[in-house]
Amino acid sequence: MGATSWYSEPMKHCDDRRSLLFRGEVLGGNSRINGMIYTRGSIGDYETWASTGHPEWAYEKVLPYFVKAETAMSRPKSYYRGDSGLWMNQVFDPSTWLFQRCVEAMGFGVIDDTNSPEALCDGISTLDSTVDENRQRVSTLEAYLPLKTTLERADNLSICTGVVVGRINFSASEVGHCAEQVTFQKACAEWDKVFSVKVKKEVVVSSGALGSPQILMLRSTKRWVRATIPVAWEVPVTASLSTLAISPFRGALEFFKYVFFRKGILSLPIQVLSLFVRDSSLDDETATLLDGGMDNDTCTPGFKIRLPDLEIMPLAVSAVDDLEEHKLYFSKIGVFTLLATLLRPKSRGTVRLGSSNPHDRPKVNLGLLNDPTDFALARKAVRLALKLGDAMKAQNFPLLRGVSVPDSDKSRDNMDKFIRHRARTTYHYSSTCRMASEFDTHAPGVVDDSLRVHGTSNLRVCDASIFPQIIASHLMAPVVMVAEKCASMIKGV
Repeated sequence: MGATSWYSEPMKHCDDRRSLLFRGEVLGGNSRINGMIYTRGSIGDYETWASTGHPEWAYEKVLPYFVKAETAMSRPKSYYRGDSGLWMNQVFDPSTWLFQRCVEAMGFGVIDDTNSPEALCDGISTLDSTVDENRQRVSTLEAYLPLKTTLERADNLSICTGVVVGRINFSASEVGHCAEQVTFQKACAEWDKVFSVKVKKEVVVSSGALGSPQILMLRSTKRWVRATIPVAWEVPVTASLSTLAISPFRGALEFFKYVFFRKGILSLPIQVLSLFVRDSSLDDETATLLDGGMDNDTCTPGFKIRLPDLEIMPLAVSAVDDLEEHKLYFSKIGVFTLLATLLRPKSRGTVRLGSSNPHDRPKVNLGLLNDPTDFALARKAVRLALKLGDAMKAQNFPLLRGVSVPDSDKSRDNMDKFIRHRARTTYHYSSTCRMASEFDTHAPGVVDDSLRVHGTSNLRVCDASIFPQIIASHLMAPVVMVAEKCASMIKGV
């Protein structure tokens, strides 16, 4: 159990490739295996939720839960940042990085804090990471259920690891179907014994956007998933993370520095900054920043809600999701990648049961690029990444050769071929059990505003699967906000 993976169904619009799916099957879930990025999304994300019929999920309603959960170690005290929560985060200063200087030279602004309600929609930002003062990952397990807390609650808390949920059994009541029993089995498929737990009050399903619909045994669930395209260049090995694998001495030295001094390469998150951009700020053909495109518009709702459409992530890894290709071509060379990501895709996928056996993985059709408007935005994202690469080379950053770039950015055919070949996800799955009316003609919802499954009286879902629409940022912090709000609703406060 831990970081588990399997492959999606063939992607029709991406050369029928199968893309790698990841899931954290461990206490703490994906917060134990992800990139530790703490971004909440903008005020516009939650105002969009409110405008589609969910007023209790407007920004002013969810902000207290973000603040309650966190201790922002690197941010000044403010009404929108927490300083006494269980979940710590901090900033790692990349101000000397050439990438940031090149972005600013191209005309983009600097976003001081992406989690501010006044944050710009266009600009580069240093990101908060869920890392403590000892430079160690702070997952939701360490934050909310450390050993001390577990022992204190031993009389009322039972934790079953190494198991899979089989089904939830219901009985009919005057207020709807009532969950009365949960069955589960050993994760090892060879064990066929079934255990059960009687439900006294409520059941809360928190198995993620791929697992929760499987537990609810939905026949088909539409969902959002992001398309992202890695644009990568080779760099000298000595200037890359690959040197840790190739040079035993350098690897041992960095390990020593981290263990004894909490310094060095191993003390840093894999990503510390990102560029956020609106589609309307870029020229359609060249991806050049338009004059007046950076008009200092914030994400604060006004006449219309404004949200970023693209995120460009600088990474020191190849970011390809073909593990065999990575081992063959990228594991022994230095790589610098700009991961060009569509934050608000129009394309939709599905999650379906693979079988009635709970040990079988669900069948996931990612649906990447099945909406033509996503293809147009993907072209613009790749062109912007290439422009940033050219700017870095002009400033003598050692980008030796393109190892994951289109043959030509002038030809639409070449560009589209590259996108189809490289498109993948950022593992930000959402909206498979979305909060919406069960009679929604666009996509019927699964839960109501209290996160209760429609037609049931004591079954809730609490994870990224309930998002009415995907958030235009990384999803970990919004999921914790949902959990805090869900806990508050259960307690009736």
